[in-house]
Order: sequence, then structure tokens, then C-alpha cells
Amino acid sequence: MHLPSSLRVLFLSLATLAVLANASPTTDTNGYRLARGLPPLPPREFGRNKPGFEPTPVLRSRASPSPSSIVRYSGRLQVRSNNGSTIGYVQDKLGLPVSGGSDLRISITASSTRKEQLSIVATTTSLPSPFYIGASTQDSGNATIGAGSSNFLYFSNVQRTDVMSRPIEIGNGNASVESAIWAINPMTKELTAQYVNPDGSLPTTFVVHDGASSRLYFVGDTSVAFNASATSAKLFVVD
Repeated sequence: MHLPSSLRVLFLSLATLAVLANASPTTDTNGYRLARGLPPLPPREFGRNKPGFEPTPVLRSRASPSPSSIVRYSGRLQVRSNNGSTIGYVQDKLGLPVSGGSDLRISITASSTRKEQLSIVATTTSLPSPFYIGASTQDSGNATIGAGSSNFLYFSNVQRTDVMSRPIEIGNGNASVESAIWAINPMTKELTAQYVNPDGSLPTTFVVHDGASSRLYFVGDTSVAFNASATSAKLFVVD
């Protein structure tokens, strides 16, 4: 039995539609997925290089550098002998003697990046300006200390100077000062000094106490002339 040509065309079309309906598409497009109620595909080129294009950089947050930790020390300046006994406290008076008045109150600011060449600031003091505590020639004129030298410098209130600065002349030029000469041990709170000579050299710097004047001085050698009559001393920040 032969079907009319029109019926054969109709059956062939229906068979083709049935095959297409049951077959999976070769490419699962987003339009096809959405029609079936499925979510769209993720971008296929995400994180890959395309020919002729640079990959899109991925920005990552950077940790901000932590600020330097600031440490402030405040209190009084205690003077001790080498054997650890207390000589006295720096007083709030001209010349900064170690006895005969009320104790001087001071403040020191240090940081994790700089623990040397610090300045000591006199606080709530009756001293006239300037208020930094350091080394001064006080008109003696000679600002150089060192091994074999009997030169000395006064422990005094001075103008502020920069870190590692050489002596700065003041007044009529016969006196010079330095303030940023100190280092502090964060554990013991002991203060040590490093003076800078006019030629930029760094002499070993000793603090000594003269019992006759009850004053402190800086020297570069404790075994010569006047220096030998003074007592080696150490400075500490205490409450």
C-alpha cells in the first residue's frame, strides 16, 4: 500500500520534530537553560586569558602598615652611683642640682623605630625656657670631649636640637648645646648619653656627679683632672 505523497511528508516532519524534542542540544546556551528554568552558566572566560587581551587583574586588599608604637616615660630623674646606691634626684632649680629643692618632673617620648637620640623635656617646672635637658658648654667655649681630655659639659636645661646634631651655638656664640643625646633602656629605664662633638665624632659619654657643687656633668674620660674628682653616676627615670 502506498501512501499519498502529502501524507509521507507529514509523517516525516512529525518524526523529525520528535527526534529534535528528545535530543540534547550540542550547546547548552543560557537562553536554553533559562527556558527550562535553570540558572545561567558561569562566565566561561572568567580567570582565563583571551587571545590579544590582558587578563583582568584581581585586586587584593593590602594590610595597612601598623603605626609605630609610641612609648612615653614620665617621672623624676634619679641619680645613682655605680654600686646602685641612690645619690639623689635632679631638682627643679637652675643648674639642675641633685639636692636642695623639689624634684624635677620630666617626660620622654620614644617609638619602636627610634629608641636613641631622644630628648628629655622638663614638665610642670619653674625653670625658665628652654625646657629640654641636655649638654651645654655654658660659656666655657670648648665643646669637645673625649679620651684623654679634661673638658667637661654641663648637665643643664637647653634648647632643642635635632637627632645626631652637632653642638648648636647660642647667645653670643661662646656657648653651645645639644638636647637629643639620650637613649633609654625600656626594661630598667636607665638613661645613657651619646654626645656629638663639633667634628661629628661620637665620644664615649659619661655622666658624673660633683659632690662639691652637687651638680651633674658630661665627660669623655673619668680618669683625668677635674673629672677624676667627680663620681661616676647613672640616671634612671622613676615615678
